[in-house]
Amino acid sequence: MSTQLQEQQTPAPYQPNKRTVGELLSMTSPPIIVPDWQRNYSWTLSHVETFWNDLLGFERRQGEKIVSEYFLGSVVIVETSSNQHLLLDGQQRLATSAILLSVIRDFVRPHRDNAATRIQARYLADFDDARNTMVYKLTLNSYDREYFRRKISEFRTGSYNEPAPEHASHNLISGARAFFEQAFQNTYDEYSPEAAFNWSLRIQDILMNHMTVIAVTSTNEDSAAEVFETLNDRGIGLSTPDLLRNLVIRRAPDAARKDIVDLWHEVIEFDTDTEIKSFLRHYWISHYGDIKTQGLYREIKSHLIGKNVESLGFSTSLKDAAGTYRDIKAARDDNAEVGKLLEDIADLGAGANILYPVILSITETVSSEEKTLLIKALLNLYVRHSVISQMENSRLENVIYRVARELRENGNSQQALNDFATFAPDDDAIREAFQRLSISHNGTRRYLLNKIEETKRGTEELTVSSSSKVHVEHIYPQTPKEGERLDNHDQIINRLGNLTLLSRRFNTAIKNGTFDEKKPYYQESEIVLTKELCGFEKWDRNAIEVRQIELAATIPDIWPVILPDG
Repeated sequence: MSTQLQEQQTPAPYQPNKRTVGELLSMTSPPIIVPDWQRNYSWTLSHVETFWNDLLGFERRQGEKIVSEYFLGSVVIVETSSNQHLLLDGQQRLATSAILLSVIRDFVRPHRDNAATRIQARYLADFDDARNTMVYKLTLNSYDREYFRRKISEFRTGSYNEPAPEHASHNLISGARAFFEQAFQNTYDEYSPEAAFNWSLRIQDILMNHMTVIAVTSTNEDSAAEVFETLNDRGIGLSTPDLLRNLVIRRAPDAARKDIVDLWHEVIEFDTDTEIKSFLRHYWISHYGDIKTQGLYREIKSHLIGKNVESLGFSTSLKDAAGTYRDIKAARDDNAEVGKLLEDIADLGAGANILYPVILSITETVSSEEKTLLIKALLNLYVRHSVISQMENSRLENVIYRVARELRENGNSQQALNDFATFAPDDDAIREAFQRLSISHNGTRRYLLNKIEETKRGTEELTVSSSSKVHVEHIYPQTPKEGERLDNHDQIINRLGNLTLLSRRFNTAIKNGTFDEKKPYYQESEIVLTKELCGFEKWDRNAIEVRQIELAATIPDIWPVILPDG
């Protein structure tokens, strides 16, 4: 009995309570602050439009008196000892609500100035005379803080100056407000001023008093973080980068937290949350081996805590790697040859992303000369294994991800070259595979044809090479004329033997023409690969087979296996 009483008397580490949006935004003791480690404002127009349509649909289902509630989901808040409400989850919904409220404030102001003043003071910002400071009801992270205050929270007087956006998130905030402004203007144009004013107050009432959340509140940051992580595990859709920043900053001493926040600015500078997660996964693979995205946060958390990894050092490593990773993806390198190899990898499409963890290890561990050779060997391995032989990537990943980790341990580029060479399909295998090759991805087949053309010319410079000027041309057309459709059309249309390169001008002129109609244009082409087609008297399945066998003979020399010295 005493044990039961003791358990009942122990306060819960967190408390779930139903709150309206208005109750949350009207908090002043203390106000709500989004931690600096949280993501920037990220709702796109589609999210904002869905939010608005849901609110509008709810409004239309109500009678004159609104008695129902609309559930928006959950938020996670921690009440800190430093007199703050930290918002761990829910900032997108609350920030969007505040954006909408700022529009309502500005639309009702010409009708009733006091109504606008009350909206401003209760839900957006109010002056604290005792402390001689402005109190903002919702403060976003350090990236968005000042822009959100000036764009949304400030009362717009005659001296108001529109802030200039500096980050992608600022454009999203501005876009959300512009959407709501247009929605309100449309209603004001349809109704009388008085009717539109009353409708605005009705929307405000629904937004503030009838849209509800479950607010999970804790006075313990660790307990709130556990709730945050549990919500993520249950599929609520919270962000791995947010969780990781939360963990890293929580584990850091107070004196280091500002520096860590600054370091994370570069980590989160990717355009989307998906790109941030891809970087974090590839960083982890590069250092520790393969990990799937679904288990990424748990794996990193276990490592950081189990090894007692210092937060500032880990964040510094992430920041440095983030800049390198962006350069790799953008094919930026001081060495022009490496830049061209990175462009080729980008041209091969999303599948080639499996190479990025290894390239990150190569870039951060070996000399410039070794880097060029290793990336070339890695690219040739990928083309032989995944593009030409079209083998499943899991075994390749096992090899190259192990190499990525071992390069960081020993920096042995010769061993890496040996591992690539040992795993690569041999010359006979890729010649045979190429003879059967069919590819629908335009970037991949364009890359292959460009490399074959370069070999035939004996130079790496095409007279015309950009995708806007040179197209991949189907010799036997994708849409043949009536009566000219070949048997097994779908099986031969994307065979490499049926593809060539042609200028946009010629390609447009002969679209879907017969082989005989195309021949004069092939003869005029500056591309060797295309001129050679004039040696065929007709174009049929046999011609495609013959040409593809001829092309296959060149493949081992174009993508050779690069052996280690000795």
